[in-house]
Amino acid sequence: MAKKITRKNFYMEIRRSFGRFISILFIVALGVAFFSGIRASEPSMKITGDAYFDKSDLMDIKAVSTLGITEDDVKAVRNVKGVGKAEGAYSADFLNIKNKKQYVLHVMSRMEDINKITVSEGRMPEKVGECLVDDQMKYKVGETIRLKSGTDDKVKDTLKVDELKVVGKGNSPCYIALNRGSTTIGTGIVSGFVVVPEKTFHLDVYTEMYVQVQDAKDLTAYTGAYKQKVKTVKKRLEAITEERGKIRKEELLDKANTKLEKAQKKLDDGKAESEQKLSDAERQITDGETQISQAKETLVSGKSQMEDARKKIRAKQQELDAAKKTYQNGLQQLEQGKKQYEQGKAAYDAQYAEAQEQIQTGEQGLAVYRAELDQGWDGYHTLLKNIEALKAQVSGETEQDQELTQKIRELEAQAQETKQTLDAKEQDYQTKKSELDTAKQQLTNGKAELDQAKAQLDASEIKLSSAAASIESGQKQLDAGKAELEAQEQTLKNGEVEIAENEAKLADARKEYEEGKKTSEAEIAKGEKKLADAGKQISQIKNPKWYLYDRSTLTEYDGFGENADRMRAIGKVFPVMFFLVAALISLTGMTRMVEEQRIEIGTMKALGYGNFSIASKYLGYAFLATAGGSVLGVLVGEKILPYIIIYAYEIMYPHIPKIYVPYHMSYAVMASAASIACTMGATLASCYKELAAEPAVLMRPPAPKNGRRVFLERIGFIWKRMNFTWKSTIRNLMRYKKRFFMTVFGIGGCMALMLVGYGVRDSVYEIADIQYEEIQLYDGHIFYKDDVTKTEKEELKEYLKTDSDIQSYMEADMRSVTASGGGKKLSVYQCILGNPKIAEKYVDFHDRKTKESYTLTGDGVIVSEKTAKLLNVKEGDTIKVKKGTEKSVTVKIAHICENYMGHYIYFTPQYYKKVSGKTVKYNCIMFRAKNGYSEDQVKKAGEKILSKEQVLTISYLLDIRDQLDDMLASLNLVIIVLIVSAGMLAFVVLYNLNSINITERQRELATLKVLGFYDTEVAEYVFRENILLTLIGSVAGVVFGKILHLFVIQTVEVDAAMFGRSIYLKSYIYSFLFTIGFSLFVNWVMYFKLKKIDMVESLKSIE
Repeated sequence: MAKKITRKNFYMEIRRSFGRFISILFIVALGVAFFSGIRASEPSMKITGDAYFDKSDLMDIKAVSTLGITEDDVKAVRNVKGVGKAEGAYSADFLNIKNKKQYVLHVMSRMEDINKITVSEGRMPEKVGECLVDDQMKYKVGETIRLKSGTDDKVKDTLKVDELKVVGKGNSPCYIALNRGSTTIGTGIVSGFVVVPEKTFHLDVYTEMYVQVQDAKDLTAYTGAYKQKVKTVKKRLEAITEERGKIRKEELLDKANTKLEKAQKKLDDGKAESEQKLSDAERQITDGETQISQAKETLVSGKSQMEDARKKIRAKQQELDAAKKTYQNGLQQLEQGKKQYEQGKAAYDAQYAEAQEQIQTGEQGLAVYRAELDQGWDGYHTLLKNIEALKAQVSGETEQDQELTQKIRELEAQAQETKQTLDAKEQDYQTKKSELDTAKQQLTNGKAELDQAKAQLDASEIKLSSAAASIESGQKQLDAGKAELEAQEQTLKNGEVEIAENEAKLADARKEYEEGKKTSEAEIAKGEKKLADAGKQISQIKNPKWYLYDRSTLTEYDGFGENADRMRAIGKVFPVMFFLVAALISLTGMTRMVEEQRIEIGTMKALGYGNFSIASKYLGYAFLATAGGSVLGVLVGEKILPYIIIYAYEIMYPHIPKIYVPYHMSYAVMASAASIACTMGATLASCYKELAAEPAVLMRPPAPKNGRRVFLERIGFIWKRMNFTWKSTIRNLMRYKKRFFMTVFGIGGCMALMLVGYGVRDSVYEIADIQYEEIQLYDGHIFYKDDVTKTEKEELKEYLKTDSDIQSYMEADMRSVTASGGGKKLSVYQCILGNPKIAEKYVDFHDRKTKESYTLTGDGVIVSEKTAKLLNVKEGDTIKVKKGTEKSVTVKIAHICENYMGHYIYFTPQYYKKVSGKTVKYNCIMFRAKNGYSEDQVKKAGEKILSKEQVLTISYLLDIRDQLDDMLASLNLVIIVLIVSAGMLAFVVLYNLNSINITERQRELATLKVLGFYDTEVAEYVFRENILLTLIGSVAGVVFGKILHLFVIQTVEVDAAMFGRSIYLKSYIYSFLFTIGFSLFVNWVMYFKLKKIDMVESLKSIE
């Protein structure tokens, strides 16, 4: 019967105080959910990663040998106990230039059973010349990649082809994050991987070997059991490496000696061939010099002949011009002659008929006259005959004879006179005849003259026509001569050019010959030295050294585990505080509940109920509420929180396909047991504290605590100015110290948790602004091409001086090196600034705490703060810096500067030369664009610089900042979960504490109502205390939150970055406003509970 009554009372109590029951259940659920959820995130992350690794058959051990790995080595490893699979592989790093940007590609062979590639697009490569590329790179299927060697070796020394066609895209379990690791070529950072068929490689031995440990898949990655299993197999592998090394050495010695003999023969043949080629080349050069000399002589002779021809042509041209002038004069004279001929002919034709008629008349008259003369002469001759006859008759000097003589004399006189007359007439006749003949002759002459003139004109015309043809022919011949002369001149000029070119070629040939001779001699000497060195090296060949690595060498593999471990670290602090606040509030709730019902406990005890029977009601109440909250918290917390956290981290690990969030009973049991133990223990302690008293004492209310003067009462000028309600509020706060401290702790804890959430967000997101706005002040790096000369570097710097987009620039040497100190090693950037005097324009060196500025000098290096922390060194200490295979150098730390992203060691050129003995070879230029330039403007300015032949690539800090923002965004969701959870806890804590407060003081509040206080005044009376407690708790939360924030930040930091240590003012304000807001909301909810207080309760007897 008693058990039935007790059980009934138990259920009635739950219904009666259902709000309290739900608040305890909910606050326990929150605490357990947050505790188990955050703690379960670590194993869930590891299980998720392990599932992906197992599905992709990720290797457990990687083996590398200094002399390569043979197929026999792989077979020997397979026979080692504990080895499940072993497979040889090839890999090498190459460069590719795409859109004037350099990428470093890690080319690796396709493997059949280990490190399986997940294809996201296209297919796996099958033939030589095909490849699959990293899907985080911007190559497209069908695109061709041309590889370049980043060293002196040729691509085809390693691969059969230097061009690969993309047939697919995918991801590898060897690269679970965005980072692809470092390399010794290009910029020092691998951009992505490329998978090719094994037959694409042109190597005699494998570059590495991958091993899977037998049954390792049955164990979860990152766990101690997995590590121990892998470690055991590693030791077994190490045991066979010495034997395999000896075998490999013998193989190499045999091959090396054979190759050495062949190389010696090849060198001898090459030497003979080189000497022959040099001899041929020298002979050709001598022949060429002779030919050029002859050509020069021919050219001089040709020039002389050309000058003579030019003179002749000029003389002929003058003659031709004179002939042309004569021809023109002849044409004019011909025209005049023709004109005169026409005029003479016209005149002749006009006078010819008249002259002909006169001549005929004259001829007729002369004929008559002649006849008369002939008749006169006949008479004269007759007379003479008669005289002769008379004279014949004279015989002597007779009278007759005298008469005859006289008569003869008379006749002779007459004959003389006749003769004279006839002679005169004859002369006249002849004169007339002559005149007539002259006229006739003149007429004939005129005709002849005309005919002659006509003939002369015709002859002149023919002559002029002939002259014109001769002139034209002569001009053509002259023009042809000129053209031929010009052609010959051009030929001579061409000859001169050809001679000059041939002389230049001959000079080049001579230079090439000399250089070839030197090169040949150098090559032969080098070859001989190589052979000698090779012989020496062969004699010095040692057993190869094997290096065995586990998965920790994979890029970001440990990072994933470290992130999981960080969640465990957060789970050890943040959820514990969360859980403690929840547990204490639950404890307070149950303690107050027992104290409230002391009269009921006393009554039951007086009625004969046993202590356990009475306590079982409260223990059952506490157990049911706590157990229910624990179950709810485990069910929800271990599914939702780990999923959210792992999902957030997938921004950094995008290739992990599926999230696994199994329940982890250890954390569930731990959280549930702790919750139940705390609540049950507190309940049990409270019950037995009350049950220790007599029933009569329990059935009376506890005596109120004596009021004491508070500290504020001693400050008279303040206390006297306070009204009654404020004085009562202050005294109530100090009277119930337990409630005061519990409330302050609860609110302060919630405030601290919210502040940590906001603070983590501030610390994470502020580093980008500080790093790239306050520390690294430049905009990017301009990287030189590998083969750029000093002159070309100067030309580029001259161009930058005139570039209107560039404000300033400075040469630098940025290389990835290994720093060691404090027993640790770390990959860092060695940055040698070309002009330390202006270094503050590019990097602001200062202390994070004191803000003291530093100057880079030749006294030592400046190291970034996180670098110094990881190497466990301080100012004045020394560290060792090693670049590639070079000898390490020891440097002194002059200062440690504030830096958040990456690890840097800054040198001056002088200090670098001092410690290394080498002059700096700058590989880049730091530049600053004009102030106020946007990201697009900076990149547009960079495009112009990138077009220069000396430039290999440009990296912008803005791009790095964008990548950083993307990476940090993964924490955003986690931080939101922290803030929301802290806010929910704050609300539940405030609600629970206020509910307890009102329930505890129900009689007091009812009495106030009886005394005439209105509901609003009663509410103000209570709320005033709540607000003050909230303010005090918030102040305490600020202090506690700042301490907790610093611890959490140092716990969750990644090695590659240092998070900020500051919490922004707005975060304090947000946290404070949320706390105040929750308090006001809870007060508003409590107002309705205050209104329900029955005043009759205050009139009941307390005895």
